Amino acid sequence: MINLVLVIFDFMFARWLEERDRINAAYEIQKAKEKAEKAEKKRIRYFPGRYPAEFFQIIRKNTVYERKGLNILRAGCFLSGTCIYTMLSMYVLTSQIHGKEDLVTGSGLVQIFQQAGLLIVVFNILMLTLIISYYIKDKKKSNHLLVILGMRSRTVYLMFAIIFGWNAFLAGMAGMAGGFVTSYIVRGICQSSLKHGGVPITLASVISGRTIAISFLVYVIVLLLALGLNQENILNLAKSDEMNKEVQKEKRKKKFALLLIAIGVVLFMIAMCWLRSRNWAETLYIHILSSIGILLILIGSVTCFLNRLECNKDKYYCKIIENRPFYYRYWKSIWNLFYLSIIHFFVLSVFVVQFNGAAIKQDVPGMFPYDIVCTAYEADLNQIYQNAEEHHAEVHTYPMFRMTSLYGSDKLNPWFGQRPIQWPQGQHIAISESTYDQLNEYLGKVPEKLNLDGKEVHIVYQQDLSVKAHTIDWDTNRVNKHLRIGQPLSYYNTANFERIFPIWDVKSEERDILTGTFYQGMQDNLIVFNDSYFEEAYQQVSDYNKKQWTLREDASFQDWRFYALYNTSNMTEGPTQLICLNVPDEERDGMMQSMRFLEDKYQYDRMWDDSIQQFYEKRQMIINTETEILFRKIVYAFVILLLLVMGFFQYYVKFESEMRELNWQNIFLKNLGMREKDRKKALAGQMKKFVILPLVIGICGGAAFSILTIKARLYTTTEMVRFLGAEAFIYLLYVGVWIVWYLWIKKMVWKQAEVER
Repeated sequence: MINLVLVIFDFMFARWLEERDRINAAYEIQKAKEKAEKAEKKRIRYFPGRYPAEFFQIIRKNTVYERKGLNILRAGCFLSGTCIYTMLSMYVLTSQIHGKEDLVTGSGLVQIFQQAGLLIVVFNILMLTLIISYYIKDKKKSNHLLVILGMRSRTVYLMFAIIFGWNAFLAGMAGMAGGFVTSYIVRGICQSSLKHGGVPITLASVISGRTIAISFLVYVIVLLLALGLNQENILNLAKSDEMNKEVQKEKRKKKFALLLIAIGVVLFMIAMCWLRSRNWAETLYIHILSSIGILLILIGSVTCFLNRLECNKDKYYCKIIENRPFYYRYWKSIWNLFYLSIIHFFVLSVFVVQFNGAAIKQDVPGMFPYDIVCTAYEADLNQIYQNAEEHHAEVHTYPMFRMTSLYGSDKLNPWFGQRPIQWPQGQHIAISESTYDQLNEYLGKVPEKLNLDGKEVHIVYQQDLSVKAHTIDWDTNRVNKHLRIGQPLSYYNTANFERIFPIWDVKSEERDILTGTFYQGMQDNLIVFNDSYFEEAYQQVSDYNKKQWTLREDASFQDWRFYALYNTSNMTEGPTQLICLNVPDEERDGMMQSMRFLEDKYQYDRMWDDSIQQFYEKRQMIINTETEILFRKIVYAFVILLLLVMGFFQYYVKFESEMRELNWQNIFLKNLGMREKDRKKALAGQMKKFVILPLVIGICGGAAFSILTIKARLYTTTEMVRFLGAEAFIYLLYVGVWIVWYLWIKKMVWKQAEVER
C-alpha cells in the first residue's frame, strides 16, 4: 500500500511538472481577459457629472404611465402602515391601564401582543412581497425598451429606487395617519366600554413620538424584508429577457386521482381528530396536516374531473373553453386554487373564530362576582376578618390548597436529552365538591352532579369566550395531566417527575367563572375533588404549613429559594384559605389598602411567577379583561383584512397576467361568429371556478373546524347558538364581499378582452 501511494504521488507530481508552464500561461491569459473585461465595463458604466433634468422628467412620466401598478403598491403600503401603527398605538394605550406588564415573563397584554404582533408582521411581509413582485414585473415591461436601447443597469436600478422609495414612503406615512384615525376611534369605544362597565378611565393620546418612531421602524423593516424576498426580481430588472416568449403547455397528472383524494381526506380527518382531543386544540401546527390534505384533495379532484370529462366527448367539447386553464396551465391553476383555498380556510376556520369569540357581547363585570378575591394562610385569617369588619365587607371563606402543573404555558418548550425543569409551572386552586356546590349556589347556578371518586378530578377553566381552549397541564404530549399538591418546585429530580408530579384522572371539564377570570384559563383554574379525598389532602397541607411556619417566618429569601434543593418539598406549600369579599363602594379603597400587608408578608411566594398575586381587585380585573378582549378584536380584524387583501390580489393577478391570452381567446371566438352572450359565459366559466371552488373548501373546512373549536372551548348551548349565529353572519358577509370582487374583476377583464390589439 505504501509503494502504491508513492507511485501515485510520483505520477501526479511528474504530471504537474509537465503541465506547469501551460497552466500558468492559461492562468495569465484568463487574468488579462478578466482585467480587460472589468476595464471595459468600468468604461461603459462611467458617468461624469449629474443626471440631466430630462432624466427626472422620464421618471415623472413613468410614474404616471405605471399608475396601475403603483396604485396597487400604494394601497398595500397604506394598509401595512395602518395595521402597524394601530397595533402599536393600541398596545401602548391599553398597557398603561392594564395590570402588570412584564416583557421577560410575558405576563399581561405582552403575550397577546407577541403572538398577534408576529401574525401581523408575517402577513404584512407576505402581502407586500406579493404586491412588490407584481409591481417589479409590471415595471420590467415598461423598462424593456430602455434596457434594449442600452440604458445602464445602475440607471435602471436608480429609477426603480426613486419611484419605489418615494411612493412607499408617502403611502406608509398616509397609512400611519390612517392608523391614527383608527386608533382614535377605537380609543373612544374602549373608554365608553370601560365606563359602561363601571370603571370610568381617560386614556392617553393615540399619537406620540415614540409610537410614530417605532411604527416607522417596523414598517421599514417589513418593507426591506419584502424587498429582500424579491431580490431575484429586482436583479432581473436590468436584463433584456424575451418578453414575448411562448408559454409551453403544462403536463398534467392522469393517474392516482382517487388515491390522492383518499390520502387528503385521511390527513384532514386526522387534523380534525387532533383538534377534537382538546389537548392540542387551536394549535396552528394542526393545520399543517389539513393544508397538505387540501392540496392532495384539490389535485385528485381536478384530475378526476378532467379524466371523467374526457370520457364523454360531447361534454368535453362543450366545456373545453371553460376548462382551458386546467388543460393549458394545469399546475399554475392548481397552485392558484390551493393558495386561495388556504386563505379562505385559515380566515374562516382560525381567525374568524378568534375574532368572533372576542366580538360576541359579554358581561365583563359579571365575570367577577366578588369585589376582592384572596388566597391566604390560616395565620392571616384573624387580621383579614378584622379588616373586613372595619370596612363592612361581606366575607365568604372556603378551604383550598394549591395544585401545580408540570408546565403552565401554551408555548412549545422543546428540549433534548435530559428533561429540564420547565417554567412557568401552572398554579391552580383545589377545592372540594361541597365548595364547588356552594360557589355555584351563591351565583344562582345549579351545580353539576360530579360524583367524583378517589383521585378523579373535575376542572373548571375560568376564562371568557374570547380565549382559546386550554388544558390544565401543557407538558409534552398534553395527554396525561401531571399535577402536584402544593406550590411550584424550583428544584426536583426530573428523572422521577412522574412520582413528584403524579398523573391525575380528569373525569370532566367545564368552562365557567365561579371566583373570577384572573388569568384567562392559564392559571388559577379550579380543580374539584370529592369531599373525603380533599379533606385528607387539605389536612396534610395545613399540618405541614403549621409545622414549618416558625421556620418560614425566620427564613431569608435565600433559605426559601434553595429549600427544595435539599428537601423534597417547599418550606411551606401555599395558602389554604380562599376568601371572597364584597365591599361597599365607599369602603373599597380602604379595604384594598388594608390588604396590602399580604403583598409584603408573602413576597417570597411570587418568586416563581410574579403575576400570581395574593389578592385581586374587581375594578382592575375588569380593565384587564376589557382591554384584552378589545386588543384581540383589533388584531384579528386586521389579520382577516390582510388575508382578504392577499386573496383579492392573487385573484386579480391571476387574470391580469393572462390578459393577453384572454384577449386573444375573445377575439378568436368573436371572429368565429360566437355571440357576445356566449363569449361572456365562456369567460365567466373560467373565472368562477377560482372563486367557487376555494370558497366551498374554505367554508366547509372552516365550518367543521369552527364547530370543533367551540366544543373544545367548552361553550354552553346558549353560547354556541350565539357564536354560530354571529359566525353565519360573518360567513355571509365574507362570501358577499368575494362575490362583489368577482363581479368587478369580471367586468374589468371583459372590458380589456374586447379591446382590439
